[in-house]
Amino acid sequence: VGDLSPEVNDFVLQETFFQRYPSVRNARVVTDPTTGRSKGFGFVRFGEEMERDRALVEMNGVLCGSRPMRISLAIPRKPVGMAGAG
Repeated sequence: VGDLSPEVNDFVLQETFFQRYPSVRNARVVTDPTTGRSKGFGFVRFGEEMERDRALVEMNGVLCGSRPMRISLAIPRKPVGMAGAG
């Protein structure tokens, strides 16, 4: 979930999704470890793939806090420092 406004925390993000998708397991807003401020994006975990797929379409542009959210699938990062290992 991207484009989150600064006032959105884990609870607000989870409740925004849980209202429509009861299979939501948890939500986390990514924060800066030094300042504790939101980095403007987060993650929502679903118990059911079907609800996740619906949310990708239905929640895009929905307000969470004061901004419309941008919804996409999370893509796992490649491990840092592993290039050429083997």
